[in-house]
Amino acid sequence: MKSLKKTQLLLLAATLALIVLGNGAVIQQTAGELFEKALYVEAAQGDLQKAIGLYQDIVKRFPQNREVAAKALLHIGLCHEKLGSQEALKAYQRLIADYPGQKEEVALAKERLAGLVKIAAPTPQKPIFRKIRMPFSIPQWSGSRLSPDGKILAFGSQNLIWTVPIPGRVDPDLAGEPKELPGAADVLGDGLSWSGDGRWIAFSRAYSRDLRGGGTRINFRPEGAHIDVIPSSGGEPKRIPVPQWVATKGDTQRRLSLSPDGKTVAFDSGGQIYAAHVNTGDIKQVTKDGGVAPCFSPDGTKIAYLTPPVSQDNPPARLHEVWVISADGEDPVKVSGDLRENLSRTGPTWSPDGRMIAFGRIVTKPSLRSEVCIVPVSEKGRPLASPVQIELPLFTTNFLTGWTPDNKIGLLLETPYHEYVYTVPVSGGKASQVSPLDRLASHPRWSPDGKRIFIRWNQGGLGSVPSDGGEVSVHPAHEGALKNGFFTIYPGAGNSVSPDGKSVVFSAGWAASGPNIYTIPVEGGEPKQITRGGRPAYPCWSPDGRWIAYLEREIVGDEKRIATIFKIPAEGGEAQKITTESDNVTEAGLDWSPDGKTIAYFSKKADAPAGTLNLVPIAGGESREVCQIQDVRAHSDVSWSPDGQKIAFVSRGKIWVVPAAGGEPVEVKTDVDADAGTLDWSPDGREIAFSGDSGMDIEFWFMENFLHLLKK
Repeated sequence: MKSLKKTQLLLLAATLALIVLGNGAVIQQTAGELFEKALYVEAAQGDLQKAIGLYQDIVKRFPQNREVAAKALLHIGLCHEKLGSQEALKAYQRLIADYPGQKEEVALAKERLAGLVKIAAPTPQKPIFRKIRMPFSIPQWSGSRLSPDGKILAFGSQNLIWTVPIPGRVDPDLAGEPKELPGAADVLGDGLSWSGDGRWIAFSRAYSRDLRGGGTRINFRPEGAHIDVIPSSGGEPKRIPVPQWVATKGDTQRRLSLSPDGKTVAFDSGGQIYAAHVNTGDIKQVTKDGGVAPCFSPDGTKIAYLTPPVSQDNPPARLHEVWVISADGEDPVKVSGDLRENLSRTGPTWSPDGRMIAFGRIVTKPSLRSEVCIVPVSEKGRPLASPVQIELPLFTTNFLTGWTPDNKIGLLLETPYHEYVYTVPVSGGKASQVSPLDRLASHPRWSPDGKRIFIRWNQGGLGSVPSDGGEVSVHPAHEGALKNGFFTIYPGAGNSVSPDGKSVVFSAGWAASGPNIYTIPVEGGEPKQITRGGRPAYPCWSPDGRWIAYLEREIVGDEKRIATIFKIPAEGGEAQKITTESDNVTEAGLDWSPDGKTIAYFSKKADAPAGTLNLVPIAGGESREVCQIQDVRAHSDVSWSPDGQKIAFVSRGKIWVVPAAGGEPVEVKTDVDADAGTLDWSPDGREIAFSGDSGMDIEFWFMENFLHLLKK
């Protein structure tokens, strides 16, 4: 670092000296001006490739100006170092050999050369991953994209588009002030794209005004199916109707790509890629054999895209692959090689020179990890080599935001995910973690004697922990079934202990038969199937142990599917329906009252985030509202107090308790930096066990110094 600062001071002094020379040194003045321009391009603009070209021009045109030529060679090496290129070695070696009289520059070149040789052997250079801190949150599905110059990040949040400088003015690792883009509204955050000149931003419109976060819900109405193209500084958008989105009922990943000139926008719908003219609205189909997540090449002549996954066994299953096709829909070619496992659905990104394509990949074996894969391509988009795989420091499913002119790749990485089981006094206070750090744990359910808490661990296995904390006791038969292809569905898998403490009921199944309700003995034994089809979920025991209640989708009327609560004998048999369409049951947890007369469940009308906590009589009759709830989701859970006087439930990651007779819910403070999920009231009524999850926060990172990996 000290040598770099010394180099910069020397170069600055030399530049000033050249500028003030008299008329007798016209050649030196010309060389100095060119050097000053190259230095500006390198330091201020950050265009290292262009700066290298200017420095090379100095060496070629002004070899007799040994002072300036030596400084140019030194900076050629420095630029190549930043790019991760081994060409830096050649530049330093030439400087040492050809300009021995320039002692300051030669000394610095030797120092840099020694460092490079030391790094290069015995271990290769690794990419640099650098986090850009942001004092605000980026939603999970934000459609974040870097501007073509790599200096601004655009993302969708709260139905709006926000732009933020990367970095800002305060620190090189800190983002600047986010600003709302004027004129952008009803933004579906998952689909954003810049034009190549940086003048326009395209986004897909979410035409349902009750969206949260980046927006993922769509009401398919012809009057609302649009793509908007708006000036990147804000203003009146140009609107493109896209009737394909309505015709396919939204069977699309909603990825967009704006052509470099901003005149054409590519989008996917129904598993195919289309191109729409921004000014005329004319739409043509580009792919014939399927395609999603399009991305225009920098020159606009080609489109990289993903093939949509095919799950059928005949033809053979095909995962996402990366292909390139001409913008006119000709000559498709696969570029992802033999890589198959879970290519990211966020799609590919081109290098600024159009010579490489980057795409994301999730690998599950031998361990779960995320990779960025880079493949070199020809002018016609043909692969020139197998993709290079670069492991990322954090797991992610979001991946690429763009490739900058100075060869940095923007990434969205996720903080590590954690889910543990805690207990907290019903009155609130400091929660105690009872599950170990090395396992994910959820769906806590107390044993009737209160000594153990049964859990789902690592998002599937069945086990239990002591109620005051300890190691997980794994259910051996259930673990063996999981290894043989027995899967659990989540959310909705359930985990309810029978009143006698001898059995656990849950939802799971085999690939051939789909999910069903099963019971399994606590002390060991094989799962016993209770239901037959219908994708049942959220099972729970009746207080007398004779029945199991669960939720299942029922077809009513004109093929309309609604969530319905059923009960079935614990040994299996004929199911009986408890709720009707007017109860507006939503897919979330449910619980049987201690007296066995009612079931507590969540209710909300379609497309409405707010709902209610309701009670429905087992014997039949109208349901009754207990309280209103701001937010009801599939992860919401509910549990009765042992005396039947109160009900605990989860909403927006917090635990609430409300009188069963009705009233205002009161929050149970936990002092845990995690969102509450599933929960259960202890048999003695003093504590609540709950699962708390944290992590998966979106962070923006740059990947740098990776090009040398492509030259091996």
